[in-house]
Amino acid sequence: MKILCYGAGAVGSFLGGHLSAAGHDVTLVVRPTAVAPLRRHGLALEDTHGQVVHARPRIVTGAADLCHDRTPPDLVLLTLKAYDVEAAIPGVTAVCGPETWVVSLQNGLGTEERLAEALGAQRVLAGAFTLSVSAATPGQVVQHTTAGGVSLAELAPLAKRPASLAAVFTSAGLRVRFFPNWRALKWSKLLLNLLANASCAIVDLTPAELFRHPGLFRLEQRAFGEARRVMRRLRLRPVDLPGYPVRLLCAAMALPAPLARPLIAGRVGGGRGDKRPSLALDLARGKPQSEVSFLNGAVARIAAEHGLCAPTNARLADTLQAILAGTTDREAFARQPEALLSAVVTTRSQGS
Repeated sequence: MKILCYGAGAVGSFLGGHLSAAGHDVTLVVRPTAVAPLRRHGLALEDTHGQVVHARPRIVTGAADLCHDRTPPDLVLLTLKAYDVEAAIPGVTAVCGPETWVVSLQNGLGTEERLAEALGAQRVLAGAFTLSVSAATPGQVVQHTTAGGVSLAELAPLAKRPASLAAVFTSAGLRVRFFPNWRALKWSKLLLNLLANASCAIVDLTPAELFRHPGLFRLEQRAFGEARRVMRRLRLRPVDLPGYPVRLLCAAMALPAPLARPLIAGRVGGGRGDKRPSLALDLARGKPQSEVSFLNGAVARIAAEHGLCAPTNARLADTLQAILAGTTDREAFARQPEALLSAVVTTRSQGS
């Protein structure tokens, strides 16, 4: 299959590399700064046992490099950050043919609707990636977990799924599962991404440190509970994703905090307790944008659209955005949980 992978961070390099190694015709669209090292060294994909798979997919920087291709891609994998999707849409539109499928693998909410507007819902698949991978340098990818895989769901209920799509991923050694409701899929992945993410970024703590703080854990429960209330208003039930029993997580997070905290700390903290979450990594790298607006911010926005309030998610999103914009001093919250708790309590009291 001819595959275009838009974005060559850890996830894009992992998927593109394994698909290329499995014999598919893969092209990676990368940032200009990554072209030279990727063309020189290719991709090196290290699994959990230390075994390395090498791959050399085609490397380009944008749609202009593909204008002379005789045939369009069969499949486009969007592995960009959610805030980069809008800028990529013109290029994706330019290279797609009438039979091209586009898979959105972004965290958070909102990118699928935008892609459906631009490309047509019948050509878009919502996706979620639940393996833990990292890339310290371009093309050098390390896989940290074996549990997980790729989850997919068609946006258009009557869309005709290509029979070979599941085989594409399984040929590369990836678990793939299809879901009937794409919104349930994306909201279930959102629940995973909400947990110990924005709070960790704001107060500069690891998930393990956060879960040891009773007040911060109750804050996580409130944000999680707000998202669950929105899901219920939308009549969406959580679904288990490859490697992640989301329904069990929801049950645990609904318990009283003294019971829930050790359960969540053992499950989530044990898996990624000392690893900085994605929002914290973006903040530490000095990125001017954050996916928090597609995570906590999206929960607050959609809650308001349906007559609900999500003040905890709103405050987390606003605080992190203010730190990114430089209008709030990061040191005002770094290693100071009480400062964040006070800010959230103030917001909740103002909204009551």
